[in-house]
Amino acid sequence: MADTCAFADGGSYIYADNAATTPLAAEALDAMLPYLGEKFGNPSGIHRVAREAARALAAAREKVARLLGAEARELYFTSGGSESDNWVLRGAARRFADLYGNAAPVRIVTSSIEHHAVLRSCEQLEAEGVEVTYLPVDAQGHVSPRDLEAALAAQEEANRAAGVDAPGCALVSVMLANNEIGTIEDVPALAAAAHAHGAPFHTDAVQAVGHIPVNVSDLGVDALSLSAHKFHGPRGCGALYLREGFSVPALIAGGAQERGERAGTENLAGIVGTAAALELMCDRLDKKRNRTARLRDQVIQAVASAVPGVHLTGDPVRRLPSIASFTCENVDGELLVVILDQLGVAAATGSACSTGSTDPSHVLTACGIPGSEAKGALRLSIADDLTENDAALLGSRTAEAIRRARSLSALR
Repeated sequence: MADTCAFADGGSYIYADNAATTPLAAEALDAMLPYLGEKFGNPSGIHRVAREAARALAAAREKVARLLGAEARELYFTSGGSESDNWVLRGAARRFADLYGNAAPVRIVTSSIEHHAVLRSCEQLEAEGVEVTYLPVDAQGHVSPRDLEAALAAQEEANRAAGVDAPGCALVSVMLANNEIGTIEDVPALAAAAHAHGAPFHTDAVQAVGHIPVNVSDLGVDALSLSAHKFHGPRGCGALYLREGFSVPALIAGGAQERGERAGTENLAGIVGTAAALELMCDRLDKKRNRTARLRDQVIQAVASAVPGVHLTGDPVRRLPSIASFTCENVDGELLVVILDQLGVAAATGSACSTGSTDPSHVLTACGIPGSEAKGALRLSIADDLTENDAALLGSRTAEAIRRARSLSALR
């Protein structure tokens, strides 16, 4: 995505903050427009205008479910990833309490590098008496299935010692791909470990859906969150997959929408746009992600070879094709992003949800990176329509911005 303003190097503005949000695809907008105008029916009615809306809703649900390898009845539309995460975490805790009462403590296991939608929800649950275990990660941001096994075994042993016949954990929640460093977790192995101990498994797949193959059966998960605006769909629309047989209490009481689990008239235009965007992204996905990864690696190589003291973060291989993330020695990350903007690049120094915080990234510190170094974080997240020329410009502009930021930081 570029504007018409040319910069000193002859190129246009390059948007490299797609992990924060993506521009709405033309195909998604075209699919949405009728439902913002003449096709305005409420899917809950029984007359022909409502029935037309209900058919569109059912078709969108079928499409999204099929693209995820799920059944339509397993998919619930929400306002986005944060709502989906909160719903499943709170719902799983309540489900466990309803099943076992006061006989067993309610426990949740997650990782130390989750999105704030998970971490803040867990903090609130802790304040309400839920026990939360935060698994560590290695230097590349990987959660170890062995660590998960050990945590779950310890919880089971604690229950046995207390004479409690109940699983040790209400839910395990580990993201599929990290939003800051791009590392892809071994979710199939983690889900298998959870199931071996009788615990359901949820994955926040907000950064992964539409960018890498995501099939709920292959992953072996019981729940999965997604958000449309991360794959060129509309803002304010997402979904929660709940495997048949794994249910959580209703999120919103009221009408019968979303099979009585989330009341409120559906955002039909947004849902139709979500389905159109996901279908567009999944079409020829392997070809697109291979090309994106190649351009990402070119940018990484260009920056690392041009400027000393720049270190790639995350797994160098098992990472999202769109994310190049670095720490830059002797550089203030926020200053770097400002300079990049002046040079014609939209970038980020961490998660968009952390903007305004002066603390170093919780993801980087969990990976063992010192706070002083983590404050020089930079994330470039590219779209699959990035041109070869823009990739070259992105590398050279980033290197120049690091040099300028380093020079200015030294004067402070």
